[in-house]
Amino acid sequence: MGLSHKIRLVTNGVVIEGWTGYHFESSMLHPAGPFELRRPFDLEIWNLIRRDSDVRIDIDGTTILRGFIGKRESSARDGTMVFSGRDRVGRIVDESAPTVNFTGMTILQAFERLAKPWFQRVTLSDARNRRLRIGKGKRVARASEPVVTINIRVPRRGLVHPGEKRSQVMNEIATRAGLIWWSSADGEEIFIGKPNSDQDPQYVLIRPKKGTTLAGPYVSDLKVIEDDEDRYSLIMCGGVGGATPDDYGSNVTDRRGVVYDNPANKIDGTGRDFIHPKRMFLPERAFDSNGDAQRVARNEQIKRDYKRHIVSVEVPLHGQFLVPGGTPTLFAPNTVAHVIDEVHEIDDTYLIVDCAYSSNRTGGETTTMHMVPTGTEILL
Repeated sequence: MGLSHKIRLVTNGVVIEGWTGYHFESSMLHPAGPFELRRPFDLEIWNLIRRDSDVRIDIDGTTILRGFIGKRESSARDGTMVFSGRDRVGRIVDESAPTVNFTGMTILQAFERLAKPWFQRVTLSDARNRRLRIGKGKRVARASEPVVTINIRVPRRGLVHPGEKRSQVMNEIATRAGLIWWSSADGEEIFIGKPNSDQDPQYVLIRPKKGTTLAGPYVSDLKVIEDDEDRYSLIMCGGVGGATPDDYGSNVTDRRGVVYDNPANKIDGTGRDFIHPKRMFLPERAFDSNGDAQRVARNEQIKRDYKRHIVSVEVPLHGQFLVPGGTPTLFAPNTVAHVIDEVHEIDDTYLIVDCAYSSNRTGGETTTMHMVPTGTEILL
């Protein structure tokens, strides 16, 4: 049985089809999306797709990722060959950061320096990439992008630490500024900013209960995940600030920031998600101000609170047919879905954070997505 979607790998201008299985991932939170493709062994194709080949992968003519082949494997018994790798951000994850002092640069300048030569552009809008990713199917009306201030100075101190990777420095700069970053599907640019939760829903995802009156499309599986294992009712960040001849009081030498899961309870933060106290203390060496310490504590809480409520869905195929008989609108990160779960009585909008596109003999063509309620703050 053939595939419903047309999967192509393009390298050196050559289009290669005939893939019998694959797995691609794209995420706003995890750089360097991995990919793997499988097909019957063919010596000509084996010789064409070398290790470190620059490849582009398309679904129904829509570019899903551009990256490099990291590994190839052939099996005499199975008569197959498998090619795997990561998108172009893999180079940023693996390479050491240039030994440059980024202090005094703007965030945009620092990202441009860190992204080259693998990405020539840094953009503040994901609109082009989002249009590219969802393909040629029906789209909702274009929404304005979140406004960010990118010309502020890099909120970090000193030189790059020995051994730090490009992505580690980019993560630190972005997180301290309250931003996240990812690459475009075509490998042309790096986006830095905030996810767009203000879009209209692009998809409808329904988990029906028995005897439902709702018409599909239905999901194959839906999981509600609420995880407090790595969360805290209270997070305190404490340290010191540099004293000066004119300013050496305790408010300088003792900097601290505190955040609570339940802001109404300033004692231990219980009363919302936590029944019993769970506290965390983060020591840091130096802060510019109490506000700086508060920002660090708040960012730590945001990163951990991502797991507070996640919906994971598995759906057939890699998009929805929003127009009967038309072209499917492909699922993509940084888009919004209307989720209706009649079992949990959920009827709300969710931001799609990552997508995994797969095809195998047992499960067919499926897409697995992780989503959080629109408005959820996200940091790396």
